[in-house]
Formats: sequence, C-alpha cells, structure tokens
Amino acid sequence: MKEIKSSTKSFLFKNGKIIDGTGNPWFKADLLIDNGKITRIAPRIRKTGVEEVLNVSGLIVTPGFIDIHTHSDQTIFISQGENVLSQGVTTHVVGNCGFSMAPINTENADDDIYDMLRSLLSFGDKYQIYKSLNEYLKDLKEKGIPINIAPLIGHSMIRIIVLGLNNREPNSNELERMKEILRESMEQGAFGMSTGLDYPPGSFAKTDEIIELCKVVSEYNGIYTTHFRGFASGLIRATKEAVKIARSGISVEISHFKAIGFWPGDIRKACKVIEKARAEGLDITFDVFPHASNYTFLLALVPPWIYISNDRIDIPNAIDTLIKSKTEGKLRDKILLEMSTIAASFLDIKEDKDWTKVFINAPKSREYNGKQVYQISIEKHKDPREVIIDILINQNGAVNATYLSITDEDNIVTIIHPLSMIASDGFIIPEESNAFPNPYCNGTFTQVLGYYVREKKLLTLHDAIRKMTSFPAQKLGLKDRGLLKEGFWADITIFDADRIIDKATYENPRLYSEGVEYVFVNGVLAYDKGIITGSKSGMALRR
Repeated sequence: MKEIKSSTKSFLFKNGKIIDGTGNPWFKADLLIDNGKITRIAPRIRKTGVEEVLNVSGLIVTPGFIDIHTHSDQTIFISQGENVLSQGVTTHVVGNCGFSMAPINTENADDDIYDMLRSLLSFGDKYQIYKSLNEYLKDLKEKGIPINIAPLIGHSMIRIIVLGLNNREPNSNELERMKEILRESMEQGAFGMSTGLDYPPGSFAKTDEIIELCKVVSEYNGIYTTHFRGFASGLIRATKEAVKIARSGISVEISHFKAIGFWPGDIRKACKVIEKARAEGLDITFDVFPHASNYTFLLALVPPWIYISNDRIDIPNAIDTLIKSKTEGKLRDKILLEMSTIAASFLDIKEDKDWTKVFINAPKSREYNGKQVYQISIEKHKDPREVIIDILINQNGAVNATYLSITDEDNIVTIIHPLSMIASDGFIIPEESNAFPNPYCNGTFTQVLGYYVREKKLLTLHDAIRKMTSFPAQKLGLKDRGLLKEGFWADITIFDADRIIDKATYENPRLYSEGVEYVFVNGVLAYDKGIITGSKSGMALRR
C-alpha cells in the first residue's frame, strides 16, 4: 500500500450524508474541521479561509469507528495501520483478555509468560517491557501511532506480579497488593480492567477475587471487560458469573460474546440472562465480531493437563509431554482420544475432513503457515491430531489458529441485538508481516456494513454506525469522540455505502477492504482513497 505524508489543516466536506453516530438516519450537511476538531456542521458552509475542500456528495460521513476489543498492544508501534484504516477504524482499545503491555514485573514474568504474550499480543522477538502504564503511554506518544489507543489493564498481569503463575487464591495481604497495583494503573489513565478467564493465570481466579478488584475500578468509573469462562458448554454459567460481578456496581462488557462450538439455542438463552440483568438495573453490554470463527492458541486443542503442571502454566512441560507421546503408545492414545473429545465439542469435528475448520498461523514456518490442518494431514499422510502435535512441538507451543467454530444463525442473533457493539478481536498487522490471522483483522467493520447492512438488510446503516461509534464511546466514557458534533475530535470516516465491503477470506485473510474513501484521525488525513498517509496522528488516550 502506498504512503504519502499529511499534516493538520482545515478541511471542509461538502454535500455529504451525515450519520452522526446517535442512531439517527443520515442528513445532508457540510462539515468543517480545523486544528484537529470539528468546528461546524451546517447545511451550507462557505469555503472562505479553508485550506482544502472535499466534495463528498453521495458519500456517508460518520465518526471514526471505535474497536472496543483488540490486541494491537505491540503491533501499534510497528505498523502504519493499513488493515484497520482501510476499514475506517480510528481507535483501538487494547489490554484485552487479561493481558496488557503494562504493568509487567520482570522478576515474575518468565519465558512462559513471554510466549503467551507473543501469541496474544503479537510480540515479536524484540519487544519493550513496561513496568507501568505511564511508561507504555509515554512510549506511544513519543514514537507516534497511526490511530488512537485506549488502554485497559490486564488482570493476569496484576496476578503475575503478586502470585506469579501459581494456581491459588491470594491471601488478604496479596489481594490488597493487587488492588494497589490496579489503583495505580487507574490513576495513570486506564479505562478499566480486563480478564481472560479461559486462560491461565486468569482462569485460576475465583469470582470473589474479580469482584474485589472491580470495586477499585468502580472508584474511577472504569469498566470491566471479560473474556469469560467457557464459551462452549459453559456459556450460560459464564454469563451468570458476569452478571454476579456486575452486581458489585461495575459496568461490564462481555468480550466477543459468542457461543463457541455447536450448542443450539445457548446464545439466545445467554442473551436472555443479560436482558434480565439489565431489567434489574445492572450495566451489562457486549461486543461481537461478524465472522463465524474465533482465533486463539493451537494449544486449545490439546488436553489442559498437558500445559498446566503443578498448578501453573508450563509450556516446556507441555512440549516434553507431546514429544514423549510420539514414542509412548499409551500416552499417545490418551492424548489423541481427549483431543477428539475437545474437537467434537469445540468444532463439531466427526471425521478427518472436518479438520478443514482449523487454519494455522505460524509466521515463521513456511511448512505450516496459512494451511488447514486437514491439508497438512494429507500432505504428511498423518492423522490431523498428530499434525497438531507436530506443529506445537515444531513451534514450541507459540502458534495460533483460526477455528470455524460458530454458526451463522448464532452470529446474526448477537450482531442485531440492541445491546451489542461491533469489535474485531483482531490486531493491527504490519504490511510486511507473514502473519496469517483471522480475516476479522482486515474486515470486521466493512463486513457488517457491506454484508449485514447492505446485502442482508439485517441492520439499518445508522444503527450499525451507532454500534461502531457512540455506543463504544459511551461505554468507555469518551466524552469527545464517537459523535460528529461541534467541539469533538475530528476522527472521521467517509465511505461509499454502495461499495463498502470486506475482501478478506479464510484462505486469504490479508486482503484489504474496499469502499472507504477517507479516514481522518484527530483532524489529520490518514487514509486517502487507498493510500496510507503515514500521518502518525493517533493519540494515547487516558480515562
């Protein structure tokens, strides 16, 4: 993608269809921005003194899209943001699923932690350690970033500092220390705390521990976001746990709310649980992505006892166990049998050809990267489960995968639900990267607008825009973004409603979206008809 340079100046958009983010239908108006802010919206604005005028007749003018759930914590430093700007996204919320770039204690963060961070946060071989949120935000500001970043604090990071990777409850002194660390991060501008209750060490935490920490977040009017426990068979139970935590008075956001696996009716039941909680006065909402898949560790397909040893994460032990299984028949049979059970419940896999539902992301491996497990099994003349074991050994456990694990019917339920907002669960991808991610990294917002709005007519355009702009801004407490309103920051996306569409597929997830014409980040032109300007006009936001 080509790159040009841009800077702050006044722009006048003439004759656009304004969708302001409130949920109201479009209206025709001109819009003026100057010095990074929206200064006027009116039926006609004179061109006098304006540095550049854009005739956007026939195009939709909206607030820049806010992605409330991403993992761009590290890649924001090493990319121009091509895959997100081409979707019209101007703000990423990072620090999700319990993992964040700060705070990290080098004494307690061993190689296993860094391996996990490499997978979740797209760490490369070289990365910066941040002992505080202040350090992280300062680095973002000094190095310059293509879009805005709003940080959450990962619960797992706090737990690691105090408890290491141990599977136990904190004593009263340890819990107070965890609260102190969280309070420091909230003071430094965190928007809230996230958990990853499906992932160790977050999975070791009991509900009461989370509630006690959420009380600290509530002191600062922050939010609690959760990748909760058991998206598959435990969906209803996990939703009820989120409701219990909300009763502490915290504003809860359920991350990428999906029924992972094939459990007919569960997602509707879970929605009813949330609706009932809202009726009781609890502040619970959720975010969703439109793709019928999810993206996480390949280790998710092996039995948990392999990578949890002595009540802690133990990747080296997992690799040793998998290596032993190659020569020890009973161990091999036990692992393969349990893998079949996991795959059946998680992916509805009943026979070898069903392993087309798993795509490997192993950027350092030409042998595996971008291929389906079934494809590799045919090439290697091996059982697909043994292929997974081989890949984990070869990549030392640090490999992810895209799983076709969600039904289209369930997707529609959550996307059109009035309590949902749109989020990618993706990350900014450097253009030169070999990453083979889930296509939602490149096409979440454009798929909703092109497919669910224009083609399927399941949402109105103005309601879809609300789910991408003012709704997440309201949840985060962003007072001056998410709406087209005089005095607000000029994060603006302009697109052709007849052309906008995602192009990324499971076979080719790196294709950029089409139909977005212009994107402005804090009043600076960042995306100009397919050209990245290299503006670095994003801000490190603080609550």
